[in-house]
Amino acid sequence: MNTESRSAGTSRGQMIVLFAVVLTVLVLAVGLVVDGGNALAQRRASQNAADFAALAGARIIAEKIGGDIVNGTDAYVREAIANAIGANGGSAATFGAPNGPRYVDGNGAMLGYVGAGSIPATAAGVKVGSGRTWKPYFLGIIGVNSWTASAEATATGGFCNGCAPPPGTLFPAGISTAFFQTYPYCAGPVSTDPSDPCYPQHLTPGNLNVPGGFGWLKFGCDGYGLGQDPPQNAGGCRNDKPFLQEEIGPPSKSYGCCTVVGVSGSLDQIGSLPGNKASADCSYYIDNEITVTVPIWDTAGGTGQNAWYHIVGFAGFQITECFGGKDIEGVWRKAFFTGPTTSTPSTPGVPEPLGVQLVR
Repeated sequence: MNTESRSAGTSRGQMIVLFAVVLTVLVLAVGLVVDGGNALAQRRASQNAADFAALAGARIIAEKIGGDIVNGTDAYVREAIANAIGANGGSAATFGAPNGPRYVDGNGAMLGYVGAGSIPATAAGVKVGSGRTWKPYFLGIIGVNSWTASAEATATGGFCNGCAPPPGTLFPAGISTAFFQTYPYCAGPVSTDPSDPCYPQHLTPGNLNVPGGFGWLKFGCDGYGLGQDPPQNAGGCRNDKPFLQEEIGPPSKSYGCCTVVGVSGSLDQIGSLPGNKASADCSYYIDNEITVTVPIWDTAGGTGQNAWYHIVGFAGFQITECFGGKDIEGVWRKAFFTGPTTSTPSTPGVPEPLGVQLVR
């Protein structure tokens, strides 16, 4: 073999080796991009699971601080955390382990483990960790066969002095203060015993509402009513079934209306949706046993399409039945808002909203 042939063969061999090296580098680079992007997505998912789990546990602590010793228990805190992590795809929490869910006080100091049997007296929240483990797509060729993304979150629960619901989170049905003065607060499961505080009550149309009104409020419509001056006898807001279904949710479609009562810009008086006899679908809230936030009114005026309600606060209300647009049935529960939270009520002995706050 002459020198030129040996040189050509050597060059081809070097090119093959170089191509293999370049190809390997490209595969690794693509692997880093793909698996790195996946790692970021998994990290966000882990954080979401930790956030929701901490908020779920803090809600139970808020119920305990609010005086609900039936539902405000360590067992329910554990159950709430476990359910939230599972629903959001996080790895199962190891209760009692050094990295397991812990109670924290108002300063964030660690207290006892969740699941130990009782909620510490000074507990104001929980700290929860979550993780997601997966197998990389490309990096396995260099021996990276498992990758874990972990996250932690701390949330507190308690009284929410002066809280008002953020826009877009209110159920558009006003309830009279007389209802809350007549029926006791429900701290347990919905009951079938008429003597139980958790026995659902009907908000009978016409009994407490304005003449021609059924408690539905003008949250998302612009028809004749409070604060408007249209031509005489102009038509009111739509009261058909599609309109009601747009109004009442799920929550992303629930219109907000109010700021803190008395504050500049507050819509303390809300127009009434008149004579509503259309069918309303509340199944989302009923099926998921959701406590909705409802405005509370003390006085009302006008009739039909010209009626209004004066909003004085907010409460939690669990809907158990919704008979078209005519009647709502349910029980009174404390309203929950996004903090800030405190373990001390502003007015002892007076029910007030509860709140949960993510403080991670």
